[in-house]
Amino acid sequence: MSTTFLDELVSALKKAATYNGNDMVAPAAVLWPDRSREWEAVVPELRRHLPVLTLGDYDPENLTGPAIWIRCMIGRTLPQADWPEEVTPVIYLPGYSRTDLRAVEDCPEPIRTLAELQYRGVIWSQKNGRDWTLVAFLQSADGGLSIPVAGDTATAEALCRAAAALLAEPTERLRANVPLRAHFLNELLAPDLAKQVLRWMDEPERERAGLGLEAWQAFREQCRGELGFDPEKDGVLVAAEFLGNQEGSWVKVWERFCEAPHNYPQIPGLLRRAGPEQIALVFERTPLESWPQDNEIQEQALRSDLLELAKQQPDEARKALSNLELRHGCRRAWVWAKLGEAPLAMALGQLVRLADATSVPLRGASIGDIAEKYCIDAWQADSALLGALAAVTNARDGDAVAAAARVCYEPWLRETCEHFQEVWRIESPDTQVRPADRAPGLVLLYADGLRMDLAHALRDCLVHAGYECCLRHRLAPLPTVTSTGKPAALPVMDRLRPGPKLSPRLGEEAELSSLGLRKLLEENGFAFLSADDTGDPSGCAWTECGRLDEIGHIEGRHIAARAQDEVRVILQRADDLLKAGWRELRIVTDHGWLLLPGGLPTRNLPEAATEIRKGRCARLKPGARVDCQTVAWHWDPDVHIAVAPGTACFVSGHEFEHGGISPQEVVIPEITVRPGAAQVQLAFVSARWVGMRCRVRLSGSFAGVMVDLRIRDVDEVSSVAAEPRPVDEDGQAALLCPDQSLEGTAAVVVAYRRDAPSRPLARRPTVIGASEDA
Repeated sequence: MSTTFLDELVSALKKAATYNGNDMVAPAAVLWPDRSREWEAVVPELRRHLPVLTLGDYDPENLTGPAIWIRCMIGRTLPQADWPEEVTPVIYLPGYSRTDLRAVEDCPEPIRTLAELQYRGVIWSQKNGRDWTLVAFLQSADGGLSIPVAGDTATAEALCRAAAALLAEPTERLRANVPLRAHFLNELLAPDLAKQVLRWMDEPERERAGLGLEAWQAFREQCRGELGFDPEKDGVLVAAEFLGNQEGSWVKVWERFCEAPHNYPQIPGLLRRAGPEQIALVFERTPLESWPQDNEIQEQALRSDLLELAKQQPDEARKALSNLELRHGCRRAWVWAKLGEAPLAMALGQLVRLADATSVPLRGASIGDIAEKYCIDAWQADSALLGALAAVTNARDGDAVAAAARVCYEPWLRETCEHFQEVWRIESPDTQVRPADRAPGLVLLYADGLRMDLAHALRDCLVHAGYECCLRHRLAPLPTVTSTGKPAALPVMDRLRPGPKLSPRLGEEAELSSLGLRKLLEENGFAFLSADDTGDPSGCAWTECGRLDEIGHIEGRHIAARAQDEVRVILQRADDLLKAGWRELRIVTDHGWLLLPGGLPTRNLPEAATEIRKGRCARLKPGARVDCQTVAWHWDPDVHIAVAPGTACFVSGHEFEHGGISPQEVVIPEITVRPGAAQVQLAFVSARWVGMRCRVRLSGSFAGVMVDLRIRDVDEVSSVAAEPRPVDEDGQAALLCPDQSLEGTAAVVVAYRRDAPSRPLARRPTVIGASEDA
């Protein structure tokens, strides 16, 4: 989904107001100083998205007034202060800088009564403390957009003139024209006809008033000459009909709408009103992307067809999904999919993938054979199920996708589990785990419930980030529950003894407590790192991250919508640890899980025979006999565990469960992550600025290595150096930044092989012109 400059600006101001509710109160306001008044032209449009109070002459209708009026608005004593409680207002201070606020007794009189808000609120500024300018916000990689801007005076002047016009521009389009120059920015001041038509259609009265009489007449002439309609005589509905029919020059208008449809929220409604009146006509012709009702009717038809699949056999359902893909697959490229209004078409792509992945049963002659196949490829079925469920948001669509998914997935999953359990019964494989060695620079990252399909997604993200990754699999200890599996992943698991439930214990503790775990780790040379602590990379450590298992138990099938967010949380934690200097990161888990929309089948188990009952397993009383498969408990072979057959569950009504024997639960990942080999061999020792020249020194193998100063490290076009420079035999080089206006801008120094400028071997963040070592 394409974002606009306005979207990014709104996001940045909202982010400035974020706070940790555990140890802070909400900020009273976000202070936005702007000494040069560069942002003044954007504030009116920004007020449509955020409450922005401007310091100036009293004009309450436009949320503008003197300091005392702003204080009253912040205190919500005036009727205009009607924004929601959870929204933090922004106070825009044209003509004043952050330095004007710092000393209350010396600050200018017009803002003196606002100065104390810097202690109750936050100031939106760069990390180096400077005010955000347009150039800085565009170019900065730390809080800005990482979009290079040419450093000449003409571009700077054009940027200030074009500030308001810049708001609606998609960031993708801006990046496609880097570095931004005066010519491009000047074109924004005289927007193309297609864009102006769309803005007028979206808000006709506002756009006409903003154009003024002469510009309005010029606009009418352009529309009559190039588009064949008169906006004043014909109106917006006629324009919508032309737009929907996509004939002649209107194709360009439609393409511009598709670039950033979120910028024109009223146009979908106009197209709906201007489109075909008789619904029957929609079925008698080829659906058009232009008309939202076409898409809606196709979504309704697809919903009905997916629900009907529940009555079919799996092979019939697979053929039906293939036919539905021929009819609806094209809609994933429609503008309505971009607007989130074609969720079933998006889910259909994953359902087709699911149908293909479940067309062949997962079988093997041994547990090792099945585990290998599952780790290599068969996990795709589980991934496709999550993808299909995650594509939809409302209950009706969710039920349709679940029905279609279940008819293909349920028999495949059941047969897979039953075969795996039968082979397990014959083979009884060893699930013992060797504790991790205490090697300097090793950190173990435990992620509860990291199933194989999500581990593959995480591995791909880490590789994309430039890390060396090795994904292996092992067998989880039985039963596959956290209380059994997590202790077995510990580097001190050999210090634990059987406990009374399904958890081992330490010494006389009834169960292994968090405090006991921390103490045990530290006694054995492993630091216990809290959520944000990166620790000492010269030692060894254990840390925990992610809530996949917890979310699954609470939300059932809705874990699909949260799974990728959890993967990103683990990815970010891994990235933070590795960037802190850890030599090796090992991501471990305890078990996987089954997910079956519509619920897992229920299997009864006599209560009198069990001491502890979980979803797919139970600890049996001594001497108890049950009519289902039993296995030895990992921590005590004399304790017997009953495991549910197939995909069954000992507790009714669950869609998400674990504890049993299946590839999904038992074949668990372990990901070893290290910095890229090139990063290990080459590293920045220092980067020091003398004026606008940055002198760098590297260690390692730097033969044939170049260095460059960039806004975005992998984008050579974003270079702001006079020219890249080779590293000499002593590992040194000097880079000149000729654009004085970039002083104080966040950038990055990169080192790369001469023949691969887009693949940096090492990087070092810096601030252009900073006096200290970056």
